[in-house]
Amino acid sequence: MKILLVDNEKESIKILGEAFHVYRPGYDLITACNGTEALAIAEAEDPDLAVVDIALPDVDGFEVCRRLRAGSDVHVILLATKDREEDVAQGFEAGADDYITRPFSYRILMARIDARLRRTRAMPGNQRPGLLRCRWGDLTFDFPQRQVRLRGRNLDLTAKEYRIVEELARNAGHVVSHTTLLARIWGEEYRDKPQYLKTYIYRLRRKIEAEPRHPCHILTHYGGGYCLANGDTDGSGGDMARIPQGAWDSDDEGQLKATEKRPQEGALSWQGVGQQ
Repeated sequence: MKILLVDNEKESIKILGEAFHVYRPGYDLITACNGTEALAIAEAEDPDLAVVDIALPDVDGFEVCRRLRAGSDVHVILLATKDREEDVAQGFEAGADDYITRPFSYRILMARIDARLRRTRAMPGNQRPGLLRCRWGDLTFDFPQRQVRLRGRNLDLTAKEYRIVEELARNAGHVVSHTTLLARIWGEEYRDKPQYLKTYIYRLRRKIEAEPRHPCHILTHYGGGYCLANGDTDGSGGDMARIPQGAWDSDDEGQLKATEKRPQEGALSWQGVGQQ
């Protein structure tokens, strides 16, 4: 999980970083010292959760929270030195998930962070029954571990990039509409904002496709959606193969058996030249 720490006091960031190292060493930490930097980093890194001090020198923490929540579903915990009712209310109105005043227990902060991230993992779009590990063309998926491999190489995907790929993989060979992807990943209120999705599809193609302008994995459907194809430019053919337990780390993918197959969509018009 990727955590963004935002505080204009470098010493505070250092202490928070040490607390994470002690209590949650597995988290990937990124830091920012002001609101402008935080928003730029969030756009590039797509963190799962942000811990934001409200007293920032340029853009205050409330506005940072508001902008973060407007462009993503990142969890936000606000930090403050005063427990004033108007500040707490303003924080939640800006979209914060939690509001903590200093001084605070680092163990309690970690527990609150864990609680927020557990809710993310438990959302219907993140943990649905069905395939746990599978192969589709030269892509392999480990849904419990949230990992995707391309020809055996782990792909470095942000949280939201992974969620898009997972949604497409669970419907491999079928078109998933723009509105469905936006609603499941960003929320119902983002159904009419396809630019968010187009930006992430562009980034995913740069990571997955050998030629992003001529994609053969993530294809665009003229009707307004995307489909995960098996590597053929026409999107046809290929079987979804379940990977047996324990075989995920094997280098011999030729031993995998296609124990689950999905029918292919017929008579589709594909747009394969870099358009979104």
